[in-house]
Amino acid sequence: MKDMKMKTKLIIGFLVPSILVLINIILGQLSTKNAIHIVDPEKQSTYLLGSTIFTMAMAVISMAVTFFIALVLIRTIEKSVKQLSDAAKEIAQGRVDIKMEKYNNDEFGELVDEYMQVVENIKYQSHIAEEVSNGNLTITVNPVSADDLLGNSLKKLVDDNHNALSNISDAGSQVTISSSQVASASQALAQGSTEQASAIQQITASIDEIAEKTRQNAEQANS
Repeated sequence: MKDMKMKTKLIIGFLVPSILVLINIILGQLSTKNAIHIVDPEKQSTYLLGSTIFTMAMAVISMAVTFFIALVLIRTIEKSVKQLSDAAKEIAQGRVDIKMEKYNNDEFGELVDEYMQVVENIKYQSHIAEEVSNGNLTITVNPVSADDLLGNSLKKLVDDNHNALSNISDAGSQVTISSSQVASASQALAQGSTEQASAIQQITASIDEIAEKTRQNAEQANS
């Protein structure tokens, strides 16, 4: 019964009572024909009474079977529909921590499987959004299909942010390289300034020495 489709169950549910009613009608007609051939009025009356009781019993059995089948089908449908309805309400409220039970392998069981796929996809997309909100822009997003609007949007968001961060990183590397070059040039300039200062000191010392020699020569010339 668990692997039987709901359509088949409904067909059986309508077919069994119909067959019982048909059997009851046929037996009633046979009983009437047989009663006609009975000559003894007392035996005929007894036969008709037994036939009537049998017909009523068959009618009661038919009604009981019909009621039982209808009750089983109603309970199965009601239980499955209620579970699906509760799950839809939870999803509408934004809650995806849902556990559903597959009662039968019928159309409702297939619907439960499809619901669980929807829930798993929502959980996956929620995880992606949470990772992005926490600053993880290196996460890989795999949309379910080309028509997965939210999945493709998240993928585009992550890819765009990743490209932007890559450009910023490249720009930072270029700034670092330029800063190193400026620092090297400044160091070279400072070294050149130091060498020029040393040369100026040497020139100054030479001028002082020449001035001293000139003074001495002047004194000797005066003498």
